[in-house]
Amino acid sequence: MPRSLIFGNGSMLATFDNDLQMRDLYYPHVGMEDHTAYGDVHKTGVWVEGIGIRWFSDPSWNITPNYKPETLVGHSLLRNEELGIEIIANDYVHPVHNILVRNFLVTSIDGNEKQVRVFFNHDLHIYGDKQKDTAFYEPYTNSVIHYRQSRYFLIGGNTTDPVECITDRDVDAYQSILHSKEKIKACGITSYSIGKAEYQGKEGTWKDAEDGNLSNTTVDQGSVDSTIGIHCYVKPEVNTEVTMWMCLGKNIQEVVELQQFVLTEGQDRMQRNCHNYWKSWVNKDRQKFGSLSPRLIDLYKRSLLLIRLHADNGGGLIAAADADIMEFNRDTYTYVWPRDGAFVSLALDKAGYLEVTRRFYEFCCKHQTDDGYMLHKYNPDGSVGSTWHPWFRDGKAQLPIQEDETALVIYAIWKHFQKVQDFEFLQTMFETFVKKATIFLMEFVEPESGLPLPSYDPWEEHQGIFTYTTASVIAGLQASAQIAHMLGHHNHSEQYHSAADTMKQSFLFHLFDQEAGRFVKMIKRENGQTTERDLTPDASIAAIWKLGVLDPSDPRVVSTMEQLRDMLTVQTDIGGWARYTNDYYHSKVSPTKEIPGNPWFITTLWYAQWLIAIAKTKDDLSEARSILEWTADHASTSGILAEQMHPITGEPVSVGPLTWSHATYVETVIQFAEKEEQLNA
Repeated sequence: MPRSLIFGNGSMLATFDNDLQMRDLYYPHVGMEDHTAYGDVHKTGVWVEGIGIRWFSDPSWNITPNYKPETLVGHSLLRNEELGIEIIANDYVHPVHNILVRNFLVTSIDGNEKQVRVFFNHDLHIYGDKQKDTAFYEPYTNSVIHYRQSRYFLIGGNTTDPVECITDRDVDAYQSILHSKEKIKACGITSYSIGKAEYQGKEGTWKDAEDGNLSNTTVDQGSVDSTIGIHCYVKPEVNTEVTMWMCLGKNIQEVVELQQFVLTEGQDRMQRNCHNYWKSWVNKDRQKFGSLSPRLIDLYKRSLLLIRLHADNGGGLIAAADADIMEFNRDTYTYVWPRDGAFVSLALDKAGYLEVTRRFYEFCCKHQTDDGYMLHKYNPDGSVGSTWHPWFRDGKAQLPIQEDETALVIYAIWKHFQKVQDFEFLQTMFETFVKKATIFLMEFVEPESGLPLPSYDPWEEHQGIFTYTTASVIAGLQASAQIAHMLGHHNHSEQYHSAADTMKQSFLFHLFDQEAGRFVKMIKRENGQTTERDLTPDASIAAIWKLGVLDPSDPRVVSTMEQLRDMLTVQTDIGGWARYTNDYYHSKVSPTKEIPGNPWFITTLWYAQWLIAIAKTKDDLSEARSILEWTADHASTSGILAEQMHPITGEPVSVGPLTWSHATYVETVIQFAEKEEQLNA
């Protein structure tokens, strides 16, 4: 299930489903160490005296997840007629401190004052599994703390209209342990329960909450979970505030000090801080939007915010945080693909978020192999990620890489320099990344054809010599030549230009099919001869103009793009472009001529970018505008773009949000606005 809301700060990331239940919790890296488990939820529910409990997953709730405009503060509406309750949920993660806050404004909608108990269950899988954990009630801070090794999670809360008042406690003894300068202030957890979960048939302490009364068990170890209750009175037309917070740290003192920060700062001020920080961040660059509609502008800003949430402070840009993709292959998208990172960085650089992209380029420098290439994918901490590309195949050794992932980083570094004009940074990138990478690109070539040696395609399914990959390598070599020239390394520049020109000639000779009038997807070669020509229409062929290898108006490009449009358009009410014909990845219906595969946001927006590139008049932009509107039509109510959609229903398929989808939308909006301004001049 694609996620509906995501909150984070570059060190932690929390995701929520359509029922506003937490599904993923990453710390201390974005996308790494998911302290939940695939399929598990952290249940939240409301108990009303005389009626009972309704967990948020109960169908009696009408829930609309959303954000406050231009921020990373949630603003969701929950209504339950059976309970006579309405909740405005303002969820957020502090932009600096590792604190998740769930702030509920609870109102009676049936005219009656009532006693209400809000329960928050946390089924943590610390370090990604459920063993050797401890959870205990800590009396001096009135909180529940989960821990294992160097991961601590403190759960606290309060309310503005408590049923029972929590009085200050004598904390002198505890203060001496924590060496804190100020006394810990008591807060308002009213009840709690700690026990076994997912062990010996025990479902978890959330079952203890279903009668409205928690047992106040104080400690357990092993396979444990916890539930806290905050008891309050709720009146008609008056908001009772219920706030739960989770503080994340590496030792007990850190999380206790974070709770002290919450209590000293106060929820209102923290929420304003988060709101103002992200609103300022997303509006820092005075982007012109021309005639684009307000909702397209809103989705542009939401996309930037969601991309930033997927950017680890250590430089990694992860593809997606939605762990439900585990169902497909027992693995996730929580990796740094250099290709995805390069495309995302190109969009961020265009939008003016250079500080985020610089960290990504530095990440690539640190983790580039000694031979100059980038591997398939990386974990957010820089360690090598999982792969299905073999080192040995058909009796031969091979590199398990996608060569575009090296070339595109060079291309993105050059585009970054064109935006920022930082010569010293460019020189550092040349010495630490570009030089080695360019040597690799020039050497990883078949001598007979001058084309790149076989590697894997951008969809990571086949090995061969691809139009997309070859175009990426040519663009990377051209960028290397420009970088070397700009830095005064003229011998290097001439060498790189020559390599790019030679490969481009080979590219045009071998990969353009004269009879079909378009570029092929792939060829395979053995002993210096082409043995297979794959004419499958594939949207990734758009790289030939997108990366500047050929002009978008080149007749070969025009013929190719028009044929791709005819063969990849999904001919249902949903529309959009498939990746290629007969695409079975996450297919919801068997591919046909009318439905070549599921529609993808990325591929459809690439077509819009081509239309923008060849536009000669403002009227020529109308179809590209329609595609931007189509994108907004198929975003979730909270502005999330999935990887792909069901071709009949339009429901999101695979992960959501996908960082690359949002980056492609950002790039398309900027290109549209720039072209419109140019045509208006």
